[in-house]
Amino acid sequence: MSKTILYCDALPGIPWQDKPAGTELPLWRYTDNPVIRRNPLPGVARIFNSAVVPFEEGFIGVFRGEQTNGIPFIYLGRSADGIHWTFDRDKIPFVNEKGESFMPPYAYDPRLVKVEDTYYIIWCQDFYGASIGIARTQDFKTFTRVENPFVPFNRNAVLFPRKINGMFTLLSRPSDSGHTPFGDIFLSQSPDMEFWGRHRHVMGKSGNWWENLKIGGGAAPIETSDGWLLFYHGVTGTCNGYVYSIGGAILDRDETSCADRELGLR
Repeated sequence: MSKTILYCDALPGIPWQDKPAGTELPLWRYTDNPVIRRNPLPGVARIFNSAVVPFEEGFIGVFRGEQTNGIPFIYLGRSADGIHWTFDRDKIPFVNEKGESFMPPYAYDPRLVKVEDTYYIIWCQDFYGASIGIARTQDFKTFTRVENPFVPFNRNAVLFPRKINGMFTLLSRPSDSGHTPFGDIFLSQSPDMEFWGRHRHVMGKSGNWWENLKIGGGAAPIETSDGWLLFYHGVTGTCNGYVYSIGGAILDRDETSCADRELGLR
């Protein structure tokens, strides 16, 4: 059997729990879930999608905080061990290039990716419809928004953690103005994080029951000797609404075309 090598920085201190006895699936849930419980800070009822990276002596993350009024925003959290978290009480204070406040009307489904010496936060927001917002930071104190990469409608943006052939590379899912009942994953590239092009289709929904409606990017791709490992979500429709599952795919390291994909897990 060939050995897969991860081409990423060492991640000391990552919390890990061995596979429970009798579990045959490749993924398993942490037995002490939920890690973050309801009402984590004043004005926020619950935490959803989160994106975490090692930072200084611990971890830092961006989190979708569902406010008690139902409007989502992005909050900053810190942890020494990746399990116990504290959160800034206020939303992340996004600014423009002049340092002036530049807050979106709402923000959700954040991703956090480090490329070279800069951390990029990517999220979904309203820009005349569902669209992608991006901000950069190097110290997690100042968060400067950059230009919107695409016109609406688009969601599920995921930035690769290094340039590919000298270009920033981003996955996204073009959509419509509703809770999209369709969707494929596309790739776009940029020389400067401002002007985006070279759009390519990467992968679409399949005949697998768990991804027969739509798919979308998940966490940042992980570079391995076999290619980029992408965890993504697949969606199917049921009489009780949408059901989301997690899937995995391997993308070519240089061409970022879809090489292989695996069955999903709910």
